[in-house]
Amino acid sequence: MIPNRQGLTVPFAILCIVDLFGVFPIVMLPGPIMKCGWLGIPLAICVFAVQIYTAILLGKCWIIAEEIEPNIIHKNRYPYAAIAELVFGRNVKRIVSVMQDITVFGSTIPNLLIAADNLHTLGMKAPDGIINISFCFWLIIIGLVLCPPIWLGSPKDMKLIGSISVFTVVSVCALTWIIMMQIPNDINYPVAEPSWNTIALAYGVLAFQFDVHPLILTVQMDMKDRRKLPFVLIGAFFITCCLFSITTVIAYLKLGGLVNSNLLDALPESQVLNIDIILVTLQICLSTVVSTTALFQNIEHHLRIPREFTWKRCILRTFVMMLAVLIGEVVPRFDLVMGLIGSLLTGPLMFILPPIFYTKIKSLHYSKIKTSKRVCYRTFPNAKLSLDVGSRRLILASFLVFVGVLATVLSTISNIQDNIINSKLTMSCWMQIFI
Repeated sequence: MIPNRQGLTVPFAILCIVDLFGVFPIVMLPGPIMKCGWLGIPLAICVFAVQIYTAILLGKCWIIAEEIEPNIIHKNRYPYAAIAELVFGRNVKRIVSVMQDITVFGSTIPNLLIAADNLHTLGMKAPDGIINISFCFWLIIIGLVLCPPIWLGSPKDMKLIGSISVFTVVSVCALTWIIMMQIPNDINYPVAEPSWNTIALAYGVLAFQFDVHPLILTVQMDMKDRRKLPFVLIGAFFITCCLFSITTVIAYLKLGGLVNSNLLDALPESQVLNIDIILVTLQICLSTVVSTTALFQNIEHHLRIPREFTWKRCILRTFVMMLAVLIGEVVPRFDLVMGLIGSLLTGPLMFILPPIFYTKIKSLHYSKIKTSKRVCYRTFPNAKLSLDVGSRRLILASFLVFVGVLATVLSTISNIQDNIINSKLTMSCWMQIFI
């Protein structure tokens, strides 16, 4: 493997992942976790551990893939699908490609909804209704504003955007903590008892907000040393989980059961809160720009659009963003979308496919070692293959696949039921137009 001398360093790759997580774990995650009661923290820890482990497996799959088939480096615009094609053929590649694209595309919709809702809320607070713009029009405006930034190439072309975004995440944390610490301690609103629906929604939101798998290989392709991906993942999760944990503890002590899907809705009105909302909106928009690169690169490959900046890239990416805006006009609530996407699509990408791919590609690599003396096993320099190690990996992979299938099916059923019920209670933009 030839190092990418012009690529991302480990610290900046960590910033890219922290930017991908964004402010969602700070303002959107504490509520669903607290509604799970004592099960919330264990659930979060389990999801975090699986996310890190399976993302590392994906990174190792690519390193091994380069040794088995060096020409795979030319498929780095769609690395997840390229691994699927190497180990299981073109049919599986197509399935993975579609799932990945839908996941990334679907994740942009709640981003746009939340940003539009924040700006609408701020506009309503303006004196004498000076900024009286409806939520539906804010959604269109945000989509148009995001078009020029998304015309950039890959994460390595967005270092300035990523840096500003991460600084915004830290600022949002600080402001949110300051606001909550000023709340009197005499508020005693107990947290409701957990139910199956709250646990299923929390799992879906967790999987959605911390699903790095569609983008992690794209970040790895841009790294100077791709073997250091585990350090990037552990560092990024550590930073974000610390911020999330501190926020959740303070929110539990100060607000309790008042926290719903959006933590900011439970905070008292102040100028600091308005600044906080503006920063949240800014970060969501910047994170959307970076997180959609995997989707755009995959589509551009299939349409044979060159890697260089061209008008075709601009038209394609603008069309995709406007399609997300159009769907957002139909969707009634962002938290339901997050839960449904997280349960239905991120489960296979997170739990099921990485262990299967890793187990298969290890077998392919071991077979090539036995048939070719020229192959150098560089992925784990000090590791020795043994039956025991292979058995443990197989057992762990089987367990993850079983849990992934079970969690995906149960949480998807629960979230579909919630979507059906709540869609009848909440009007979308299209419903407001025709009713």
